Amino acid sequence: MVRVYDLTTEHLKNPLGIDAVRPRLSWKIEGDGSGIWQTAWQVQASAKEDFETLVWDSGKVCSEQSLYNRYGGPTLRSGERIFWRVKIWTETEESSFGGPAWFEMGLIAESDWEAKWIEPEEDVDYDSYQPAGYLRKSFQVKEGLVRARAYFTAHGVYYFYLNGVLGSEDMFSPGFTSYYKRLQVQTYDVTDFLRPGENVLGVVLGDGWWRGALGGGSLRNHFGYKTGFLGQLELVYADGSREVVASDGSFLATDLGPLRKTDNKGGEIYDARMEMEGWSSPGFRAEGWRRAKETDGPKDMLIASRGVPVRCQECFSPKVLVTPDGETVLDFGQNIYGRMEMAVSGPAGTAVTMLFGESLDKHGNFSQKNIQQPKGMPPYTEPYQENTYILSGRGKESYVPMFSAHGFRYVQLKGYPGEVKPENFTARAIHSACPDTGDFVSSDETLNRLVSNCRWTGKNNYVEVPTDCPTRERAGWLGDAQVFSKSAADFMDVYAFMEKWTLDIRAEQYPNGVCCNVAPTTSIYHNPEERKRKGSGFAYYSSKGADEAIEREGFAGWGDACVIIPWNMYLCYGDRTILENMYGTAKAWVEYERSCAKDRNPYWSSAKWYQNADGADPDCDYIWDTKYHLGEWYEADFDIDTMREFLADQHVKGSPWLATGFFGYSAKLLSRMAGVLGYEEDRRTYEALAERIKAAYNNVFVEADGSVCGKRHAESIRALAFGLVREDMEQTVADRLNRMLIENGYHFNSGFLSTGFLIPVLCKYGYADTAFQILGQREMPSWFYEIDCGATTVWEIWTGIDEKGEREGSQCHYSPAAVADSLFSVLAGIRPMEEAPGYKKILIEPVTGGGLARVEASMDSPYGMIRSGWERKGKVVTYSVTVPANAEAKFVLPYSYEIYGRILKQYPDAERSGREIRISLFSGQHQIVV
Repeated sequence: MVRVYDLTTEHLKNPLGIDAVRPRLSWKIEGDGSGIWQTAWQVQASAKEDFETLVWDSGKVCSEQSLYNRYGGPTLRSGERIFWRVKIWTETEESSFGGPAWFEMGLIAESDWEAKWIEPEEDVDYDSYQPAGYLRKSFQVKEGLVRARAYFTAHGVYYFYLNGVLGSEDMFSPGFTSYYKRLQVQTYDVTDFLRPGENVLGVVLGDGWWRGALGGGSLRNHFGYKTGFLGQLELVYADGSREVVASDGSFLATDLGPLRKTDNKGGEIYDARMEMEGWSSPGFRAEGWRRAKETDGPKDMLIASRGVPVRCQECFSPKVLVTPDGETVLDFGQNIYGRMEMAVSGPAGTAVTMLFGESLDKHGNFSQKNIQQPKGMPPYTEPYQENTYILSGRGKESYVPMFSAHGFRYVQLKGYPGEVKPENFTARAIHSACPDTGDFVSSDETLNRLVSNCRWTGKNNYVEVPTDCPTRERAGWLGDAQVFSKSAADFMDVYAFMEKWTLDIRAEQYPNGVCCNVAPTTSIYHNPEERKRKGSGFAYYSSKGADEAIEREGFAGWGDACVIIPWNMYLCYGDRTILENMYGTAKAWVEYERSCAKDRNPYWSSAKWYQNADGADPDCDYIWDTKYHLGEWYEADFDIDTMREFLADQHVKGSPWLATGFFGYSAKLLSRMAGVLGYEEDRRTYEALAERIKAAYNNVFVEADGSVCGKRHAESIRALAFGLVREDMEQTVADRLNRMLIENGYHFNSGFLSTGFLIPVLCKYGYADTAFQILGQREMPSWFYEIDCGATTVWEIWTGIDEKGEREGSQCHYSPAAVADSLFSVLAGIRPMEEAPGYKKILIEPVTGGGLARVEASMDSPYGMIRSGWERKGKVVTYSVTVPANAEAKFVLPYSYEIYGRILKQYPDAERSGREIRISLFSGQHQIVV
């Protein structure tokens, strides 16, 4: 029997407070037997769950499409809840209705807002950390309340209470966006929190991204100086009447509560002696509180929350260590981004300080050195990743941080009264609540540990935006994010998360097409007053103001994320909306790259590409040899000093081979995006541009012996992965790359931007043995070396430990963790096919070897669960494949006469295509024995 399940709206389950006027509706299908195909669907929508009265009935729609079908009912209104259900037909069956699911609209028009922006603070010291602001409003609720909604946002981050009860498990709301252009609003169902009579709304505001320390320079006051709140409660009664409790000057405010510092990165100070018991409950005497200040804050950039909420997730208990220096340190066994909760008893005024770090030094003492700024960058001069709790002295106390979270495995305790017992401490991981969808296991436990390390590295850095590390910068670097985006989609459902973040990339694109290297950018002050007061911002990255593209924005490989990430998300999820959203951004970026390529760089005047510079269509017009770039970044044999020398050269030399490579790749992907969206003229234009860049690249960078720009591995890897090499030269380039790797002792010297492609490139061109040697390498640089050193996440720097035996660099950086996709897409062989993305058509092409006896990957795709695995016993390999309903797979094995004969006995329809055997598999479970 066929069944419909997992109904989602806008990629979310029962979303509350959306603003999409034609929401995307999706569902999955399962059933008995194999070859299940949807042939038609019918969606019914109702204002009530009983579906007695319909607001929309699609009727029977003949279509295989079970994803992203648009709601077609009447125009949706603010606050309206719609229930919907769906049934489908196959060639032989009609399902019953699946569901119901629902979605509810938020406030979708500026005129819906009766609330006014309010601020709890009066004068603030711009250069000091500020205490939390507290807001309070008492209001009456009549009998007969049937529905209550809260619509809240803030400058800063907020928590809210109703009648003394915390209103939501969401953290760091309203999230991180380009606040002057996009500010998210959360919607909450608060009906059950209210009661007839007096009720109280309480709100606490912390610095958050609005004015807290951000980025490598830890700039503060990024967007503003004062926190603010905008919110309204809408109460609906049984008689149909409606009341609104809106933020305005009638709210009472104070900053005299226990939260004396609320910086996410710097840390929190909580003085329990200043607790205001019952401050958010009826009956509290708000003596000394003042009226909140109404302000003219804007409302025209308000949007519904677009991503997934940040929440507390996994829990960890510690081991208690006493270090050689006599420090008390808690070891939670896993490097996480999160918070530590503490139980404690002691005298009033006792201060317990908690320092958070990723590592111990070579002597076994607590250290934060590896997460401080690298040499040559502004050092952190203030407390960093440090929380302080001051006891009230009222018996057993509990401390749960509200506004700070840190990257850590170890916590150093100072001043803790009494015995330090493990049961008094819990670490909780915090990350955006993207559902887990994929897993990989094998017969090699170290490889399985690598999977865990990559997964945790992704989770720790997916907090509202994809960050480079959860400690030092916590910045949404585009280059890092694009490299890891496919691996992230293997592990988690990241579409909604990425759709939200790419819109922030779009919001901050400059008129000349430059995309900021970080989104939202953290290297310059958005706050115009702070720019006047302190200059443009973090001088290491910027030299001009925020109103024009600054010199060091738009790095090759970083700006290209505006093309690469939407394309990867389209392939993995099959939703063209992200292409529609980002097409204009991607096109402007590629045109910027084109303009840069046409510029002349005097440094390279004698280079090969300038030999015919005066021709009608010279190669130099397609070689991007200008501008400042970060380059490959942390190539495996670079140390920090080598990196500094390289970066100094960028002012003059640029990175012609790297920049041109990304220019060509982005032009190619842009042409494909145009094709998907039906922009045929653009498709032809950018396809021709990509081919011309490829021709220039081959003319000047690819030598007859297969070398690409010398002995650096990155350029050969990138050229092959991006399809930049002429077809007749591809194998020659791959052969040389393989020889270089072997000559280098199976060690790569590539870095952030290309190492993730190494395993797939080697396997594609017949060097799986080399790929397995590199994957299983235990000497530095390698992933297994890190694991042997005790890593539970993936390091930023391949050495990870300097010549003095001290940890260096972030211990949690996901660019090198991009190898995870190789495990899913190469070893297990699961890949989406461009002709039917979202894994509607699946290419399964597993690679065996490396001494592995068993591999299995699973992935809950938009169509359902995909599994691919293999097990070797002697000379016999058994492949197991599961294909979800409404999807199909093409299973591919290397051709041999003997194997082909065996395959034909099991699958008579199997075909030989060149050096491959291809088998069509439809929904269900399959075993192939060779």
